[in-house]
Amino acid sequence: MIDVRRLRVLRELDSRGTVVATAAALHLTPSAVSQQLAALAKETGVRLLDPAGRRVRLTPAARVLLGHADVLFAQLERAEADLAAFDEGRVGSVAVAAFTTAISGIVVPALAALRESRPRLRMSVSDVAEPECFDLLLAGDLDLAVCITHPGARPLDERLLQIPLLDDPLDVALPADHPYAAAAAVPLEVLGGEDFISSRPGTPCHEVTHAACAAAGFVPRVRHRCDDYTAVLGLIAAGCGVGLIPRLAKLSSTPQVALRPIAGVLPIRPIFAAVRRGSQQAPHLSATLAAIVAAARSPDLYCA
Repeated sequence: MIDVRRLRVLRELDSRGTVVATAAALHLTPSAVSQQLAALAKETGVRLLDPAGRRVRLTPAARVLLGHADVLFAQLERAEADLAAFDEGRVGSVAVAAFTTAISGIVVPALAALRESRPRLRMSVSDVAEPECFDLLLAGDLDLAVCITHPGARPLDERLLQIPLLDDPLDVALPADHPYAAAAAVPLEVLGGEDFISSRPGTPCHEVTHAACAAAGFVPRVRHRCDDYTAVLGLIAAGCGVGLIPRLAKLSSTPQVALRPIAGVLPIRPIFAAVRRGSQQAPHLSATLAAIVAAARSPDLYCA
């Protein structure tokens, strides 16, 4: 009989590439990882690993084994979900991660609703964004993550299930004395000669901003980089440039800054929830997911 715990070690090794990294991820010693892998090879009767420099490479036989393991892990998640059904989802704990604006705009209203309807259901919330949240989901350290996808984002791991929540529009933020500050809507192409304030490369808002500007026919001239939207508005108020702000940030125009919708096709941040496949059937997680979906699709979502 194959030990499922050893299969999890093999799966982690495939993700991490080295015994040391696998040991750190599983909170084991490297020697314990090596012992588990050796025992798994003995159980299966096949060679599972080949050396590859400082790393190891899974053999074709190990790949076959992992294919079955992924199916088994999903089935085990379903078994746990069926057992949890006896509690009807009214007790238990759910670990949720989300990016900052989703915590305030989506997770907090969901948490408030669950405290009313299921007071014995405990939710813990962490400010963790992608891709780190995906690793934590697969490791079992999280149960649900609220995430953003964007142009060029890596495909979601097939062991995770994606549930669309909403398309969050971006508005343009302008200094109050800008020629388009009083416009009902701003064509993005008129900002081609402006300095932009954007987030760091690789972040969803950076990618969405650059994709929207490319569709408008120009590459934004990024002068300042900042991930905090309140700070971005401060820079814009000081006349340092313009920027695109997600509507979920729930910021408002000030005497120094005008927030205006973009004319034509709105740039969006697609927001989704991610869970491990099979786990969504557990009643306590199903209830949490339903509350997250309801909050994300509420007509009051963008009310300050």
